[in-house]
Amino acid sequence: MRIIWIVGVVHGLIGTAVLFLTLHPLRDALDPHALDLAKVGGVWQAAQGLVLMVAASATRARVASLLIAAGTAVSSAMLYFIIVTGERPPIIAFVPIGGTIAMVGWVGLLAAKLKSH
Repeated sequence: MRIIWIVGVVHGLIGTAVLFLTLHPLRDALDPHALDLAKVGGVWQAAQGLVLMVAASATRARVASLLIAAGTAVSSAMLYFIIVTGERPPIIAFVPIGGTIAMVGWVGLLAAKLKSH
């Protein structure tokens, strides 16, 4: 689960950096909608990174953790694509698909914990 912990740290770092950048550089460079997306994307990615770090340290739910990591990567990447280009991604469905994959991972974490008791 070491790789999951490392991926969690990377998600946390990127999300925190994006959120921090919304305070000054991005605040002046983006329109209000894009700025909101950047804030949501940063918080989402940082929070999911923290979850991955905890899951990697406290459980053996490898598949659930991988789903959270992959879903977060997909949805965050699509949000950042929208922010940077101002356009919808070629396959807009990736945003909710990524979120759904991450939520399935959360359910997997719950199932793993319930199974262990």
